[in-house]
Amino acid sequence: MKTEKEIQLAASAFSSAFDNNQATTLEGTFIPYQYAYLYKKQQFYLGASVLIGVLFCYLAYHAWYTDAVYYWHIDGPVVTGITIIALFLVTFLFLVRQYFQIGLYINDALKNPRQSRYGTLITKEYYFENNPREFHIIPKENIVRIDHEEKRKNQEIYLELLLDMGNRYELRGITYHPTDFDLKTWIEQDK
Repeated sequence: MKTEKEIQLAASAFSSAFDNNQATTLEGTFIPYQYAYLYKKQQFYLGASVLIGVLFCYLAYHAWYTDAVYYWHIDGPVVTGITIIALFLVTFLFLVRQYFQIGLYINDALKNPRQSRYGTLITKEYYFENNPREFHIIPKENIVRIDHEEKRKNQEIYLELLLDMGNRYELRGITYHPTDFDLKTWIEQDK
């Protein structure tokens, strides 16, 4: 059974390999990240930024050209209105930044999918998944059993694994395509 320290060291090594686009140089099977999720997220950011941008322009126009005629002095409603307009501007800029950042991730992956910063690396001892939000590491020795298995759409298989982490037990879920890698055989091998 792997200790917490060994798991942290392996996670650090795998994370640095992914950050430097060197995950394919490590021993093991590398499965590139499915970017359909990022594409949907990029579409959401585009729609939200257009909506917030239109609302910002509408509010700013009416505050400047319509309401400015009536308010020649600064009081509570004027400050509140300016604060709301500034909030819409900051939200719009954040959404536009996220849209372009996700676009860069997608472009990098389409140019060279084997050098992607995101994906799954399966070695003899570890299952390491790195995605844009977080990473997961599962040592093979710490898997007690497959607690639950279910087939999902698009021939995906969801496994819920029971892990012995020394002083506690954890449940972790993994979704995989059997055509990419037979994870169930990898788990049951050498047991």
